[in-house]
Amino acid sequence: MIKRHILYLLLILLYIPDMVKGQSITITPKWTAQAQFTGYYVADKMGFYKEEGLDVRIVHPAISESSFSVLQSGKAQVAVMNLSFALTERASGAKIINVMQTSQENSLMLVSRQPLTDLAALKQKDIAVWNHLSQNLLDRIATRYQLSGKWIRFNSGVNIFLAGAVDICLVGSYNEYLQLEEYGLQPNSTYLLHFSDYGYDLPEDGLYVTENFYHAHSEIIPKLVRASIKGWEWANEHREEALDIVMEFVRNNNIGTNRYHQRKMLEELLRLQVDKSCNKRTFHLSPEDFKLASDILLNEQEREDIHYSDFVK
Repeated sequence: MIKRHILYLLLILLYIPDMVKGQSITITPKWTAQAQFTGYYVADKMGFYKEEGLDVRIVHPAISESSFSVLQSGKAQVAVMNLSFALTERASGAKIINVMQTSQENSLMLVSRQPLTDLAALKQKDIAVWNHLSQNLLDRIATRYQLSGKWIRFNSGVNIFLAGAVDICLVGSYNEYLQLEEYGLQPNSTYLLHFSDYGYDLPEDGLYVTENFYHAHSEIIPKLVRASIKGWEWANEHREEALDIVMEFVRNNNIGTNRYHQRKMLEELLRLQVDKSCNKRTFHLSPEDFKLASDILLNEQEREDIHYSDFVK
């Protein structure tokens, strides 16, 4: 009888690790460590993922790779991606699904050394763009807005513009534009072209998984989303504490930056997360924004093939 109890106890001890260990998930942000991904850092650091029974690792991609390529390779189960990038990749055959949308407003703008009065000012102009943007996406934008110049690739920062290597550069309101201001450059509004002013007001960052992962682990997705939203909401309510967590991730990833810049970035990101139509953070991609993105980026056949209910869960 005693031996049987001992055997039973040993069996329990053997199974305990599997019982307490959370579902292992790797999230890959779309860039190096910075306040752009605060909500996920907070959810990890504050234990929100663990509360949902998830064992989450946040692994940043190398500068030479995209979060999409990491997701496709299977090295990550979840990736932060831009809506326009994800939708055009879906149109090209990638079976990816949007499970959460943080951004609700577009941050993109062009900064120039000469006045940009309208889109006609971009005709036959070379434009510097981030290296991680797919050529497929850039070609679609060029076709949509009848741009005939060349895309000049660069990795990050604003040095390519400050050095005079290019006349027009793509920047984001939450990062590169802030860097230009920190360098003392205050371009007149006539030297800036906001994409949103020309109909390209597409939400940006969201969380994506592959279709296979979604169907194989559908019970995990609500847990992941709940914890991530909790992380972003906590960050909004405790901004300085959230910055402490951001700076810890920054240091651990050996990123050269400072708290001032990360604070300004977080403030702008939180502003961009608010849906103007309801003045709330919905964390969801609306049918209206999906249609706008589809109308701008997809051809007629692709619009018929890609349905909102298949792309957004």
